[in-house]
Amino acid sequence: MSGPSKILGETQRVWICVLKMSDLTGPRRRADRPRVVVKALSKRPGLDLDRWVKTSRRANRMRVVNVVYEAMPRPSQPGGRDCPFIKPTQKPEVDAAMKLLRQQLRCDGYTVNGDMTVWHLYIIELTPLPSDSGACTGYLYVGQTSQPLEDRIRQHREGHRNPKGQRLHSLVCHRRFLRPRLDLLPAQFSQTFYCQEDALTAEADLRLAMEADGFVVEGGTEKLSTRRRELGIDTDKEATE
Repeated sequence: MSGPSKILGETQRVWICVLKMSDLTGPRRRADRPRVVVKALSKRPGLDLDRWVKTSRRANRMRVVNVVYEAMPRPSQPGGRDCPFIKPTQKPEVDAAMKLLRQQLRCDGYTVNGDMTVWHLYIIELTPLPSDSGACTGYLYVGQTSQPLEDRIRQHREGHRNPKGQRLHSLVCHRRFLRPRLDLLPAQFSQTFYCQEDALTAEADLRLAMEADGFVVEGGTEKLSTRRRELGIDTDKEATE
């Protein structure tokens, strides 16, 4: 016989919880950040939640081993210990809060809900433009990707498209592709990035750094104007244009 069903219109208090998973559940994006899962639970953070983690069959099936309190909303924040959400009336707010927290944790290097995505920067050398012959250090393309670097570089080299015919490559990079130049990456740009926003910012900074070294650079444009303003580069020139 099944248990009692929920009464129609019944409300429930829920808290946004970050639960540490067993290391046996898989690899981690960053060695010093655990694998975690973000859940909205009807267990109040503190003794109630700790007891659930240690004794619940559901927690055991999920391979939860602990609570990551430092990664959870503060007690007075929505979803925190002293400010629970009310379901079902606040379900959209619950979903939004969990989505935002998952993104924040990913950017901090946590492996969230099994997502192993990371980003890296790369440099490709292009054949020189005739007009720039001897006038610059070289001609480069810079980019960022969450794919294996070899795969992304091959897309540019071979001019890949997706099944719908949409380009997966840069036209200028494909037409003037010479060779990968990962050896040109400065040390500060060789790191792993854990969210795309950071990778895009670093991509723009990489372009600016290579231009400062005398290269003509393609790519890295998505946040380029923003970074120029933030760094005070060419602000006088932009103001007169």
